[in-house]
Amino acid sequence: MKIINKKRLIGCGFALAVFAGLPGICGCSESRKPEIEVALWNLDVYENYTKQVQSLVPDVTIKWVKGQRDLDYYKQLSETDSLPDIITVRKFSMKDSLSLNPYLLDLTRTEIASSYYDIYLENYKTREGKVFWVPMSGTVDGIVANKELFEQYNIPVPSDFESFISACQEFEKHGIRGYSLDLSLDYNALHLLQGMGIESLSSVDGMVWRKDYEEGKTNHLDSKVWLPAFEKMERLNTLKILDKDTMYSDDVGSYERFMEGTQAMVNISSESISKLLPGKDLEILPYFGEDQDFLLTYPTFNAAVSKGVEESSEKEKAAWKVLMAMTSSQAQEVLNQYTDGLISYKRDISFEYDGSMSMVQRYLEKNRTYIRLGSEEFFENSRITVDEMLVNHMSAESALELMDDLMSSSE
Repeated sequence: MKIINKKRLIGCGFALAVFAGLPGICGCSESRKPEIEVALWNLDVYENYTKQVQSLVPDVTIKWVKGQRDLDYYKQLSETDSLPDIITVRKFSMKDSLSLNPYLLDLTRTEIASSYYDIYLENYKTREGKVFWVPMSGTVDGIVANKELFEQYNIPVPSDFESFISACQEFEKHGIRGYSLDLSLDYNALHLLQGMGIESLSSVDGMVWRKDYEEGKTNHLDSKVWLPAFEKMERLNTLKILDKDTMYSDDVGSYERFMEGTQAMVNISSESISKLLPGKDLEILPYFGEDQDFLLTYPTFNAAVSKGVEESSEKEKAAWKVLMAMTSSQAQEVLNQYTDGLISYKRDISFEYDGSMSMVQRYLEKNRTYIRLGSEEFFENSRITVDEMLVNHMSAESALELMDDLMSSSE
């Protein structure tokens, strides 16, 4: 009996082993799927995106966890070796990310990095030419005009900085606010200040200065690069197009005035136009330069891969698959479905533009786009400086000096 039982036991064990090894039985193959943890800065907004990404990598289990909007959260996690496998942020700058680079995979010579246009990827390269982050498709941020209102009062839609000023002044004569946004919000102040200076920021001197700043080699503003932006802001302030009485009403109030026809222009991103300003005949305006006009853009979010995935070749391979899926045309199309139009930063992705976004294509073709400089100190210092200009009517030179002092004091 003992011998028979032993044989039976051995036979049963062998059968169980074979049975367990069969694919799809009892969920055993499912349990052997590699799992990649992705920290997404906003899980609620990107529900359909996450579903699309997962569908592209059925052989990998993606665990989506709540991330954060900025980099400080991940810096804290890196100190305890607890970074998720893939991390994402909305507010990104090279300078703020430098201390995280040792904990991230180098993406420089990968298929992912090579698929991006150089003009955009340049903003993600270290001085040594290394790439640790890649952007998703970007939103366009700028001034939008209510075309119906312009037609009603027979005022030309602005085509340059001078006609922007003229339009604001003409609408004021009719008791209509020409333009406003809430400059107590740091991102509005940052976007407007950089928008006013895009032409010089996009120059050779501007690109050199930005690279030095992002690498932590300077915290001083180059007056040749930045003074034009402050001069435009000063002029708008002097003409009372931008002043403390009109520029500190919240954005919701601006959108309501815009919708009811008591305000002609407002700032808004292409991510939000149809959500916040539905049914309007709009035109997105560029930021006007002296010789060239530009669009300001920033990614919906940015992604990097933790070095922790190198613990096994299987996990590292799975992480690459997930990142490829996240940046794929299928996934980016899903992001674009819920906006009025995104800009693709990749060669293998293109979006069609119509309506208020129809003017975007010509700026893309001429490389007239600028990814915002969004370091934490730039957000805050832009807000403080613009506030001083509006409240105390500070000159362009004094405002430049103030912001330079604020920047250098954070060294």
